[in-house]
Amino acid sequence: MAYRIQRIELFIRETLPGRMAFSLGKQGSVDVQEGLVSPLGHVRMIVSESDGNETFGCAADRLSVRWLDKRPGRSLDLKRRELVWLIEQAREIYLAAGEFESPFELWQKCHPKIMKLGRDANQESLTSSFASALFERAVVDAVCRLQDLPVFLAVKMGRIGFKPAAIHPEVAKLDWEKSLPRYPRAEFSIRHTVGGLDPISKDDLPADKRVNDGLPETLEEYIQEDGIRFFKVKVSGNVDADLARMAKVWSVVSRALEPVITLDANEAYEDLGAFAEFVRRFEAEQTGCFQHVEYIEQPLPRALTLDPKTTKQIRAISESKRLLIDEADGNVDAFRRALDIGYLGTSHKNCKGFFKSLANHALMIHRSLDGHDTFLSGEDLQNLPIVPLQQDFATLGILGLEHCERNGHHYNFGLQLLSEKDKARAVKRHPDLYVKRGDEWFLNIVDGAVECHSIHGPGFGIQDEPDWPSMMPMSQWVKLRHPAA
Repeated sequence: MAYRIQRIELFIRETLPGRMAFSLGKQGSVDVQEGLVSPLGHVRMIVSESDGNETFGCAADRLSVRWLDKRPGRSLDLKRRELVWLIEQAREIYLAAGEFESPFELWQKCHPKIMKLGRDANQESLTSSFASALFERAVVDAVCRLQDLPVFLAVKMGRIGFKPAAIHPEVAKLDWEKSLPRYPRAEFSIRHTVGGLDPISKDDLPADKRVNDGLPETLEEYIQEDGIRFFKVKVSGNVDADLARMAKVWSVVSRALEPVITLDANEAYEDLGAFAEFVRRFEAEQTGCFQHVEYIEQPLPRALTLDPKTTKQIRAISESKRLLIDEADGNVDAFRRALDIGYLGTSHKNCKGFFKSLANHALMIHRSLDGHDTFLSGEDLQNLPIVPLQQDFATLGILGLEHCERNGHHYNFGLQLLSEKDKARAVKRHPDLYVKRGDEWFLNIVDGAVECHSIHGPGFGIQDEPDWPSMMPMSQWVKLRHPAA
C-alpha cells in the first residue's frame, strides 16, 4: 500500500497561566516561571492511501523552548519564532516527500533533512529533533488509523516499517518485535516532580501564599492525597544546597510506601568534579536516601555530556549510581555514544522522536542480552492533555515502562485548557484516564497510578479528531504573541 500526505495544518492551543511558579532548580537560574503558560503546538495531517481512502493524523507538544535551547542571550520571543520557523520548514519537507510505503520510510527521507536544516540555521539538535518528531507522530497516527490498528499492534506486527538496525546497526540480528510485551502496558505509576521552588511541607507554604483551588500544593499533600511513591527531584548544581534540599525531601518522602527517587540536574553541574563530589557526599552523608535513588538524569551540560574525555570519571560515578542522558539526546546516535562513555540510560520523550525511542529500546534490549545494565526512563514534566499526554502514554505502553514523570496536573488545573468540545469527547472516550472533581476534570490518579486502557484504539492514542477551530493557526499565533522587534 502506498500513502501520500495531502495537506498539513499547524495550530496552537494556548493555555491559562499555571497554578504556581516553577523552576528547574539550577542555582542562580533566571528561569523561574511564574504562572507558567504552556502553548501546545499541534499538527493536523491528512494522509491518503492508494485505494482512495484518507484520514487525519495529529501530534502535539508544548513549545518548551527554555528546555530545548538554553544558550544565553537568546530571548523567549526569539526562540519561539525560530522554533515555529523550523516547524514550518519541516512541514514543507514532509509535503514535498511524495508517495511512501511506510511511516518509517518517510521518516528516513525527512528526518535527516530537518536536522540539516536546523544545523544550517544554528539550532540545537534537540530543537530540530523536536520539530521532526511532531510530523513523524502525525503520520504514524494517520497510517495506523487507515489500517484500523492501535499503534502498539502496528509496531508489533511490523506495519509501520520500523527497522531499528537502520538507526543502531548492531541490533541487526535482534528479533525486536518479539521482544515487545504481548499486550501494551496500560497502567503507570506517576513520578511526581519536585521543582526548585516547590513546597515540601506545610511549613514551606504560609496560608497567604496558598492557591486554595482544592488541589494538593505541597509534596506532603501529594503523598497523602494521591498515594504517590515515585519522585523526581530537581537539583541545582550547588553541592551544599542540593544536599540540604535532599535531606528535606527525604524527611517527607521516607513516609511513602517503598519510595523511589530520581534526580534531575537539567545540565546544572557545569563542573564534572563538583558533580562527582555531590554523588560522593550524598552517598556518605545520606545513605538511606541515596539507596532509594534509581538514577541521576542529565547532570552535565549537553556539550560536555558526550565528550569522550569524561569517560573515566563518568564510569567511576556510574558504579555507585546509574546516570541517564536527556538534553544531550538530540541526535539518533546519542544513546549509543553515551553508553560508550559510561552512561547507562536515556530518557524516552515523544518530543525527541518516536522512532528514536523505539530504536533506543531495541539497543537497550540488545545490550541487556549481552549482560550490560542499560535502561530507558519515561520523562516529560509538562505533558498536557489531550494529544501530547495520550500519545506519550501510548508509546510508554510499547516500551513497557513501570513509571513516568507526569506533572502537568500539578502545574495546571485539570482539563481547563481544553475547549468544551474536546473536554466532552475526552471524558466520554477515556473514563479510566480522567475523573471529575468539583466542576473540572483531572488526571485520575489512584494509589499513585493511572490506567489508560482506553487509549489503545485505532491510531496513536487519539480516537477523536481535535477541535481545530478552537485553536489558533501557528503562523498567526507567533506574529501575535512573539513579534519580531
